[in-house]
This record gives sequence, C-alpha cells and structure tokens, in this order.
Amino acid sequence: MSPFEKLLNRMDDLLSPLGFLRRKATWNRRSGDLVDVIDLQVSKTADVITSNVGVLDVELFRELWGEAPLNFIEEPQCAVRVRVGQLMEGRDVWWPLNSAEIVPAIASFALPFLERMRSVEEMETFLALSRVATARHPYPPPVIYLALLMNKRGDRASACLLLAQLRKSTLGAWQARVSEVAKRIGCS
Repeated sequence: MSPFEKLLNRMDDLLSPLGFLRRKATWNRRSGDLVDVIDLQVSKTADVITSNVGVLDVELFRELWGEAPLNFIEEPQCAVRVRVGQLMEGRDVWWPLNSAEIVPAIASFALPFLERMRSVEEMETFLALSRVATARHPYPPPVIYLALLMNKRGDRASACLLLAQLRKSTLGAWQARVSEVAKRIGCS
C-alpha cells in the first residue's frame, strides 16, 4: 500500500465516524443546507501534501450560480475556504506524504473551523477578516459570497453596495454574473 493510500485510510478512520463520505481525496458531510468539505491536495511533484477545508451553503450557491450544486462538492466551490496550515500557523503548510502530522492537524484545526462556520455571522466574519473585498483585484466569488451572507443576515443595503463596487471592478462575464446576483437579491 502506498503512503498516499495509507493516508487516505487514516483520514477515513477520522472522518467516516463523523458522517463524512469520500470520493477520491475529498470528503463531504451534509447538514441541512451546509456541506463541509475537506480535501487532500498532492503537489505536482507528488512528494508533499496539503489540506483544504471549506463550507458550501446550498442557498448561497444557488444565488451565485443560478442553479443547485452537484451532489458531491469540491473545495473550490465553497463559500468559505482555507488551508489547514493557515488555521494552524497563519501560513501555507505542506507535509511529506508519509507524515503522521496531517491527520492530527485536520482533527485539531479543520474540524473546529467547520463547526464555527455553521453560522451566517461566522462565515461573514471569516470572509470580511480575510479581506476578500478589499484586495486590489478581488476574485469575484468570495466577494459575492460575502455580499450574499450580508443579505442573508438582513443587511441588503451593504450587500448591494458591495456588489455595486465589485461590478465596477470586473469585466465581461464576471460583471454580468455580479449584475445577475444583485438582481436576484433585490438590489435596485
């Protein structure tokens, strides 16, 4: 058995009893409209590995993309996303494939993060603190998710303002997507 297969088995031992299902190197756990996601990402050189964690809110996904998400969620689709190393040390961390440290790191840092992200307020705070909206050239999905969380919490005015600002700094398909979302949530 390869070191990666052994790691997958150790991850299954940790996550399966908690309700996670695995497809390849990604685990999903559904609870109502939320999907917790943990994945293992192997480097291009196939000698080190990191882990990504996220939460997808089905309602927010529909508002952003105009359709329901697929049955199994990949981490890039999530509203809030982070690497385990960021949670641990505030920086990206990659482990050797045979490291005994990654599974305990996921238990100690990823799982508590997922529990915290069960509220609209916590997800909004996480995105606001990560400064997704204040980047010089913001990547639109996290900013749109932040606006949608503001709206879900009842602050439509701030959500519409954030979307209007994003629309001004994007072009083409993203600009059209931002306009669609703004219309969906009732921005004038």
